[in-house]
Amino acid sequence: MAYRIGEWESFALAQVGASAALLGLVFVGISINLRDIIGSGSLVHRALEAVILLGSVLVTATVVLVPGQRRDVLSTELILLAVALFAIVFYIQRDAFAQPPDPGKPGPPRGSLVIRRALGLGTAALVAVAGITLAAQAGGGLYWYPAAVLAAYVGALTNAWILLIEILR
Repeated sequence: MAYRIGEWESFALAQVGASAALLGLVFVGISINLRDIIGSGSLVHRALEAVILLGSVLVTATVVLVPGQRRDVLSTELILLAVALFAIVFYIQRDAFAQPPDPGKPGPPRGSLVIRRALGLGTAALVAVAGITLAAQAGGGLYWYPAAVLAAYVGALTNAWILLIEILR
């Protein structure tokens, strides 16, 4: 089943719906604290990262749903999407690691930054592994895709939590 695309239709369809619903909720959450978010470059990046991670689930699930798609085409699409996602998330996260801590404002703990990076870039890496192993027909194939989806959800929802709750502390 890991290499038969048609077997993943139900899973991909569920992810399209779930990611679209969560994306809508993230936009509502961002609008609640919009003034505070806009006032901070790092919070704008967190908001963008949440949207990008959920959008990546929406896009990758959509390409899995293309009817009659050949395995080599899907694997190429997943690899290209993973490379793009990796570059975008890496660029968005650049300020989190490059900025020196402001003594007047305590920033996030270093461990949370590492987790943020692992979830964001890990999502891209897992999508790439799914695409590569699908192409090779060895190593797990699309069984890597649910792990990528979970990493994206956890990363996006963690960022959304910070934008909704932690920002007010």
